[in-house]
Amino acid sequence: MKSAKIYCRTIDKGVQAFYLEVGNDSFYMFSQPYRKSVKEYYRNGVVLGDSFKCSRACGDTAVTRTMAKIPKHIRYIEKEYDIEVLEQTKRKHDKRRQFMGAVLV
Repeated sequence: MKSAKIYCRTIDKGVQAFYLEVGNDSFYMFSQPYRKSVKEYYRNGVVLGDSFKCSRACGDTAVTRTMAKIPKHIRYIEKEYDIEVLEQTKRKHDKRRQFMGAVLV
């Protein structure tokens, strides 16, 4: 399994861009207005599993709202670039492969 990380970069004054890094590839996800707390949380990259845990946000609503945006953008990247990042997607594709293997036999 490739390790996936989410990180952000300030691309313009007052704008942060978020990226998904899988292996050596980086995929642009979205941009949003700059928030210092969000920048501090994501600047060094956050492992994908930790990027969804609201308990790590320490009650910061800006970080929590950003966390809520991430899954839908990851699903879009999975469809667009035909990669599997989320465990949910991997399980779904494994079931489909098992079913298709059973049908073909």
